[in-house]
Order: sequence, then structure tokens, then C-alpha cells
Amino acid sequence: MVMTGQYSVVNCEGNASLIVSLLNKLYSSLLPVIQDAKSPNLSPAYKAFFKDPSYAPFISTLFTNVTTGVPMTPPAPYSFNGAATFICVTGPEQFVYKYNSRRDAYTECMANPTTTSNYIGFDPPKQYIVLCPSFFTSNIASIPPPSTCLTVSTSMNRFRGNGQSFWLYKMWLLLEMITHYYLYTSLGILTITNTNDANKCFRLPAEQSSLNANNYVYYAASKSSPTGDTSPRLGTPNVCSLGVHGHCNDFPVTPATGRNVLEIDIEDPSDNGPDVASSAVVTFIATDLEIGVEDTTGTP
Repeated sequence: MVMTGQYSVVNCEGNASLIVSLLNKLYSSLLPVIQDAKSPNLSPAYKAFFKDPSYAPFISTLFTNVTTGVPMTPPAPYSFNGAATFICVTGPEQFVYKYNSRRDAYTECMANPTTTSNYIGFDPPKQYIVLCPSFFTSNIASIPPPSTCLTVSTSMNRFRGNGQSFWLYKMWLLLEMITHYYLYTSLGILTITNTNDANKCFRLPAEQSSLNANNYVYYAASKSSPTGDTSPRLGTPNVCSLGVHGHCNDFPVTPATGRNVLEIDIEDPSDNGPDVASSAVVTFIATDLEIGVEDTTGTP
């Protein structure tokens, strides 16, 4: 087991260093996002994906919690401080839970080759994030290059490709899983929608936007452009790694500006993909837990 910040990384062996690196880069990427959410002049990215400034304090607090892994749950096996815990599954019977019936996390992962990660909201505990083998074996890149923004079809008034390009990076997949943890532990809400479609996230009302994990990812991905490699939670972050503050400014037009957002869910011929997102991530609410990973550090 490896600890980074207050997060635990379990059973990941040689891949643990990748998770640690991704969390460090996520820290750097979220600093300008937190700064924006606390600003009296909110960015176009915030207005696109959250709309109402009254939700900004909750959103900035959630992102601040993500940066270090603030515990929101009681201690549990492999989560000695109660913080979110990443468990890599590499074979059957390593992580077993009950959701209507007994389920094996590895079997669930292998049932759909595109599944990279699951947040399984045990009640209690609630802190386990499963990383499937495909998280490490797929060709999904670790972090986006600088100035990675969504593009907008002005004639259709919607994002091209439904925003799927942001889901091609492991760092944003981790952010979605961690956001699920904080929303569920704070409010008891796992998710509003299971879609990764940026257009559907954009059209959510303000309150639902603040409760939807994917909106947090699209906001953060539009607000920060991560570069460099640093370990900021273990020291002082390199300012050059903090990204370009507010570099994305092209978003669909909202009704408030006098132009209606299209309320259609058909495939856009100008898009690079279908309107319904593929199963990049899967979420469950479950109860009861068995962990078969060998504990070499001892349990409390």
C-alpha cells in the first residue's frame, strides 16, 4: 500500500507510481480552478458548467478537498484515515461486494473491456475506488497536452464530439471518481446522470450541475491546462506547472444571452462521436464488503 497526500493506493504494485504522479498533476491543475471558483469574476468555463455563482463556495471546497484527499468517511480496511482509497484489481476475489447479489470487482471490470474505473458507494464504508486493468493497459493518455479545449459548432450551438476528447486522459477519469466520492459522502448523491456527454452536462440546471460529477470534470478540464511534472503535495508546487489560467473561452450560447440552447439528443453530423457516451466509467451503490488483497502493512 502507498499513501500520497491522504489517499491510499492499494494492490497497484508497479502502477502505484502512475497513480501518485496523476494525483500530483491533478493537484497542480486544480489550483487555478479553485482560484477561479473563489473569484468574484467567474470564468466562462464556470458559467458554462455551473451557471449560478451561489454554488461556487461548495464547488471550490470540493476541489480543495480533492487536492489533498480530505477524509469524509470513518477509517476502514486500507483507509486508515478514512480518505478515498484506490484499489487496483488484477484478478478474481481481490475485492468483493454486495449489490443485490455478491459481485466481484475484477469480474465486473472484465465484463466490459472499456470500463476503466468504478466508484462503488458502499454505505458504509464509502471510500473505495476500483481501478480496472484497462485503466493501465488502454491507450488512454495520462494527462492532456497544454491548451486542450473543446470546440463548438456555432451552427448547432453545441460541443463537437460531445466532449469525448476530455475522457481520453487518465487524470480526468481519476477526478471523476474522486468527485463521486465527495458528492456521495457530502450529500448522499452518487450522480445525476451517467452520461459523459458535455452537451447534456451543459444543459443541466444550476442545482443539478453542482451535483453532477461530470460537470466538475468539464469545468476543471476547461479551466486548467496541466503541464510539467511535480510533487506539490510533498513540497512547493512549481508555478510553471499550474497551467494556463482561463485558457478555454469557447462554449455554447446559453438562453440568458438571448439565444436558445438546442434541446435535442440526436447524433450531430458535425460531431466526432455519438450523442450517448460509451461506458468509460461505471458506478454502483453497494453494501457489504470483502477485500482479498493481502495486507502487508497491518490493519487498524
